[in-house]
Amino acid sequence: MKRVAIAVLAGLTAIAAWTMPAPDEASGVVDELPVPSTNTRAGVWFCPGVDGEVDPILTAAVPTPGLVGFSLPAEGGNLDSFQNRIEGGVGDWDVGDGLLFHPGPAIVETSSSPSAAAVVYRGPRQVAADGCYVAAKEWYLNGASIGPSDSLTLRLFNPLLEQGRVSLEVISEFGFEPLLDLESVSVGPRDWEDVSLSLLLGTREQVAVRVAVTEGVVVPSLHASGLDGLAVWPGESPSPIWEFPLAQIAGTTGTISVWNPGTESADVNIELMGRQGPVGRFDLSLGPGREERFDVAAITALEAGAVLRSSVAIVAAVRSDGSGGAAASVGAPRPAERWLVPAHGIVSDLSSFLFVLNSGDDPVTVNAGPIGAEAGLVLEVAGHSLARLDVSGRGADISASGPVSVAWLVTGASDAGLGLGVPLAPAQ
Repeated sequence: MKRVAIAVLAGLTAIAAWTMPAPDEASGVVDELPVPSTNTRAGVWFCPGVDGEVDPILTAAVPTPGLVGFSLPAEGGNLDSFQNRIEGGVGDWDVGDGLLFHPGPAIVETSSSPSAAAVVYRGPRQVAADGCYVAAKEWYLNGASIGPSDSLTLRLFNPLLEQGRVSLEVISEFGFEPLLDLESVSVGPRDWEDVSLSLLLGTREQVAVRVAVTEGVVVPSLHASGLDGLAVWPGESPSPIWEFPLAQIAGTTGTISVWNPGTESADVNIELMGRQGPVGRFDLSLGPGREERFDVAAITALEAGAVLRSSVAIVAAVRSDGSGGAAASVGAPRPAERWLVPAHGIVSDLSSFLFVLNSGDDPVTVNAGPIGAEAGLVLEVAGHSLARLDVSGRGADISASGPVSVAWLVTGASDAGLGLGVPLAPAQ
């Protein structure tokens, strides 16, 4: 398995394994990341994985009975696979039970809809969390930095049985970084390539990457490892609105990265909201091609959510770093009335938390419970407020009387993982 700018990984032996037929739309690419619809007949989700001493715990949510399949692609085949029938709830696979410290790229497939997938990465000193995603033609990843003791890696995962190819543009505080080796990167069938940005760039205060898929399907993610722990986050498509149900974890320094990849200047308004209501509004002007950082910790030391509204489409991500661990997440380009969180409460020795952000003016009633079961929690979330939910059971199914956004957090002894829930569109 080839790597870009790092050593070759030890070869993996592929074995034949069961995989469910992917829906037709999974083999193509789309212009933007869609909201999964409840009338979709099945689901296929791609999990890029992370390199390091971590054990992936893969999860899939199916509120109605159906099959769940997990497979670990490697070198054009499958290293291993697992399937289960779920009567309504969460299917999970602790990959580390048989493959300790597997790099973690995975395909998650479900036969019923709605569905969602996510993964928790757990190691001796590291914890990270991430969602699993569908395909897109173009991805934007930002919010990264490289300190003297940091490692920053771009993972390029090709989940399909055809060649994948991408072109990369790397931006830092110095502007465009002319890395000729990245103008065209090939990714083999059911394989991945890791690009060590820390090795290529050295120290940088700001790093952002545009990934254009020119052939096949490639799903990128960034993972950063440093003194505070491990952080993993995916790419996204530009949007004029971003909602972050949790922009700062308690005990850490929260930072919002705002990147304007377009050709017009962006006027951005940032609204911070806490559990007691509005915290403040702030304006940010962003020139074409520029990335800026907003320091949440300079405004509040408490848990906070954020909403960004821009005059043009932008890209945004959040980072939280400090004694509470390292974590990162993308935001929701729009709120929704129903969310699934597959990985909530799945890993018994990690603490799990849910956060609901109501960015509207009016209060909303939120119903939450384990996936596949009746809602056990009902509460009202005031307008421009953040709520922390205590949901027992496996996974979380959250519905609200109005649009909200949902994030999930897992914490260990010294590190944390942060992810965005999966929004569901109303049935057509």
